[in-house]
Amino acid sequence: MADLRRKRPRGLGIIAQGREARSRGEARWTAQAGLVAGGAILAGLIAHKFVSEHELNKDRQALLSKQRAVVATLGAEWLPLRDNLEHDVLDAADGADGKGAYAGDHVEPAARTSDFRSQPGLYLRMRLADATSPQAIRTVAVDAKRDAFAGCLLRETNERGARGEVDGGAFAEQPWNLGQAYAATRMLTDEWAGEVRDADDDLRLRVFVQQYDKAIRDEIPIAIDVVKRAQFFLLVLDEDVPEAAAFADGGPMTEEALQLVPHPARVFVFELKDNKPLVRLRRSGGGRFIQAGERAISDDETKDAMQRQANNCALANLVDATLRTP
Repeated sequence: MADLRRKRPRGLGIIAQGREARSRGEARWTAQAGLVAGGAILAGLIAHKFVSEHELNKDRQALLSKQRAVVATLGAEWLPLRDNLEHDVLDAADGADGKGAYAGDHVEPAARTSDFRSQPGLYLRMRLADATSPQAIRTVAVDAKRDAFAGCLLRETNERGARGEVDGGAFAEQPWNLGQAYAATRMLTDEWAGEVRDADDDLRLRVFVQQYDKAIRDEIPIAIDVVKRAQFFLLVLDEDVPEAAAFADGGPMTEEALQLVPHPARVFVFELKDNKPLVRLRRSGGGRFIQAGERAISDDETKDAMQRQANNCALANLVDATLRTP
């Protein structure tokens, strides 16, 4: 019995285990040690978040500083031009009575004698019903296309085609579609700067940095060309007609549906230097295309495109005839 008492560890078992662990160099977490370790981890996370936010804010301010520099230079010329263009569109849509009534034909003598049709310019074509506000104009302009009306009416030299480039196209690269100008200058807008300020993580901010780099490399040169070289603004406002509803597939009226049928179109030309109206005409052009060759085109989409081109060139010929009349 005495031997059993000598082999039994002294005190509580847990204390004995702890004593043995310490003798072997082992350690056990205590509540206090756990709190200290947790506090260190939390402090590290807070410090990391603080540093990350500091770096994010620093990068954000650097990007906005670059954007403001471009606004102060290019924006000083583009933004007033943009506002004048939108004002011209809304005035043209409001008409003589402010409710859309057409104000009547008018052609300045300078439009008959000047060579504006061989100069670089801007072009926008849209439905009269869509010209309701600057934002509506910008929305439509993004998807607006430079159609055959501009190609058949204007006479600027097709430099790429003259050089023999296979993708030079039938018409010149001019006029610029107004949507190109909006896209090239989106980085200058308050909306873009606001999105940058709202960027709350590094990945999202990196997207805006890439947009800025692309704009500087590819888009800003286009915008500079627009503000430096454009001499006129050609605007076409198409009036809705019931006949086009059959081509709208049961949905709202579209520009593409209107161009498939003869309809009244209001054509305006503004001189950009003095923001002066040169031409105001209302014409309805309709044309036919006749297929030639052994293989007739059966694809509906291609036939529609050809019909639009025929109608648009017919409209351009009517305007051209008016401008050529003394």
